[in-house]
Amino acid sequence: MTLPTLDLPFEGMAGLNPAGYSDDRGRMSLPTANGPWPPVHFNPVNFDLRIWDSWWSGDIDKLMRAYYSIGANSPLGRQYFATTGEAGMPAPRPGQFRGGLLGSVRRFFVGLPTPPGEKRTAVHVPIAGDLAATSSNLLFSQPPTLKHDQADAQDYLTDLIDDGTHSTLIEAAETCAALGGVYLRVVWDTDIQDRPWIDLVPPDAAVPEFKYGRLVAVTFWSVIQDTGKEVVRHLEKHIPGQNEIHHGVYVGTQKDLGRSASLTDFQETAPYADLVTDGQVISLPDMGDASTVAYIPNIRPNRIWRDMGPQAAPLGRSDYSGLEGLMDALDESQSSWLRDIRLGKAKLMVPQSMLDNIGRGKGAVFEPEREVMVPLQSLSSGDGPLSQQIVPWQPNIRWTEHKNTCDDLVEKIIGMAGYSGQTMGLQGDIAQTATEVVARERKSLTTRGKKITYWRPGLADIIYGLMAVSATVFGEKITPVRPDIEFSDVVLPDALELAQTVAAMRGAGAASIETAVAELHPDWAPEKVAEEVSRIYAEEGMSMLARARIAISGAPGETLEQELANIPEAIGSTDIAAQVEQVANAADSDQGNG
Repeated sequence: MTLPTLDLPFEGMAGLNPAGYSDDRGRMSLPTANGPWPPVHFNPVNFDLRIWDSWWSGDIDKLMRAYYSIGANSPLGRQYFATTGEAGMPAPRPGQFRGGLLGSVRRFFVGLPTPPGEKRTAVHVPIAGDLAATSSNLLFSQPPTLKHDQADAQDYLTDLIDDGTHSTLIEAAETCAALGGVYLRVVWDTDIQDRPWIDLVPPDAAVPEFKYGRLVAVTFWSVIQDTGKEVVRHLEKHIPGQNEIHHGVYVGTQKDLGRSASLTDFQETAPYADLVTDGQVISLPDMGDASTVAYIPNIRPNRIWRDMGPQAAPLGRSDYSGLEGLMDALDESQSSWLRDIRLGKAKLMVPQSMLDNIGRGKGAVFEPEREVMVPLQSLSSGDGPLSQQIVPWQPNIRWTEHKNTCDDLVEKIIGMAGYSGQTMGLQGDIAQTATEVVARERKSLTTRGKKITYWRPGLADIIYGLMAVSATVFGEKITPVRPDIEFSDVVLPDALELAQTVAAMRGAGAASIETAVAELHPDWAPEKVAEEVSRIYAEEGMSMLARARIAISGAPGETLEQELANIPEAIGSTDIAAQVEQVANAADSDQGNG
């Protein structure tokens, strides 16, 4: 290919001649040698993704495995942060329960091991999942509107946003908020359906390649077999600039990629063998500048990876970034609250003579759940009235302090994630006007607006690629375009407020009937709006004609034909005489039947 002359910002540097530049995208192929997988330079990124994924899952066991010994410094950490497979939880080491250097290593509450002989009492509050779901709801609770001036393209776009595509966008938006970004790719399989569709890939199953902040290639990978020692991976690499999709199978270990194998050796990848050419490549030369993949960051800039170089800085940051400590503190506060409730159960202090002996030489057993307890011999002699010998004991449950602490942590977490308390339901379900709702949810709406700026171009690009595949691979008679995307309002006005607004606009002569109908029904298609406008015109015309006949009724004895001749002139119309006659005949018929 011919490259344009480059205006280099570093003139005078030796060896940097524009004529010496060459297109290096031809070297963007799948790995040819064995090595660690994922690549080691992405280990910090994969570490954070695993942590965020654990918070998103809401699984306290997954959180404990993720935070136990923090990463690769323990046998479990090395296995957990490997590509696949996890071993069972090893027995805690004694040093973890004491001070000193080992005990002073910073660990999160959710990662503390349970001491031997005790039950796990930690409680997890799944607020991370609520944050990601809220972000998705703000963006795609209603499907976006896709528009374009070309008729064939508009028909395709109208059919595209069905329940399947809408649900994919909802899932992708939640994944994006939790893991900092998401990949959308175009896939097709004629055994499933006769047209391509959009699929999502989470960022922890991708190895991207960026250049000047733009995605130039990405390798998706998945494990198709895992025997414990031998791991078989399928790698799928998309190169937008070359319109190519590379497929490869590798047989390796838990840590290493291993040797390359044939696609036909495994049932999961055998169908690709009929599609690839030499070099295991699916080539799409007629797609122009369309791409089969798009990366959508959650929000930028990325504060924690910006110093890792140009391959990590363009990645988006999670809604949980920087909030892990607060979410851990919330779990610890909630667990402490429930511990107070558990230990604060009412007990009875009674003389030993009132208890059952469990047998000679068997000793005494302390049971926390038992409601009848034995006091020390020095506190009671067993003499006196029975009411004085049985003493109830009720510890104080610090529910006010715990509730205030938990509420404060929840507010901080929601606010620092970029949302309003009203959005998360902290203000209760109180009936409010749309204006009040917008005022209370301003922070959430601002965050939504930021995220839309990243979603709109990425979504337009992947739809453009989808249409290109439909045209080039499936032969659909359409012109691929990047559509205009409109996101639905997240705060809809109530019916009464909307009706009052439309009535005021009509009363002031500031809006037509068509505008009023479209305002009242923003979810209607233009064709349905036009049908409703026609019905309104017809009803108003019939009513006007009936009133006109009464207003200009002739003298007694005047015939119907004479009255009909006067109506068009009186109302300034000459094309509705047939409607007038229908109204008159209907009225005369009703009178005759009466």
